[in-house]
Amino acid sequence: MKINLNILASEFIADDEKFTTLNEKEIVSNMMIRRRLTRNARIAIYLAHKLDAFDLPIVIGNAYGEVVETFEILKAINEQKTLSPTHFQNSVHNTPASYLSIIAENKGYITTVSDLYQTSNTVLKVGAIKSLKYKKMLLIVVDSIDFECVDILNRCSIKKKESGIAMIVEATAKEPTIKLGNKSFKEYSPSLWKMLEIHEKLSNKENIVAIDII
Repeated sequence: MKINLNILASEFIADDEKFTTLNEKEIVSNMMIRRRLTRNARIAIYLAHKLDAFDLPIVIGNAYGEVVETFEILKAINEQKTLSPTHFQNSVHNTPASYLSIIAENKGYITTVSDLYQTSNTVLKVGAIKSLKYKKMLLIVVDSIDFECVDILNRCSIKKKESGIAMIVEATAKEPTIKLGNKSFKEYSPSLWKMLEIHEKLSNKENIVAIDII
């Protein structure tokens, strides 16, 4: 079974280290919430803001979860220090989705998926299925791995330690205009690759891609 998705808009950002231009103060006026945001949440919020899509149903994915917060928890345990309640609260895969919901007061459909290197592929599949019900969807994949000792664990040799991609999509009966292969983007987390391939092939014409559901 296939569902064809029309890509209405797309945004992609990546950096070797932590982004310094995510405009958190402009986007998130509540200082207490802003201070608690994880790196993944900051990237997701920035992308949703760029696409003006806070009110859409959302599927958000990340491969590694909140590894920055998890590392800080493990480091505190190892050093026999008091654990940070905020780090503990923020250490789950669903953290970016939660902050997106809170900031936008979005009480609609928001879900998180994680499928390691296949994460963007799975986000596309879930988004395609849900687009049959909700029409327009916001699909996001973010992964931030910029934490102490990451180079020891970085078996994929990922150079862009913070990255995120977001697309507004809708289901369509029109024929695909984009043909996908299995392109690799070695500098980036494999979790983004499928959506990166779509982003790379976007044109000024209709951008329709067939998503294999089964």
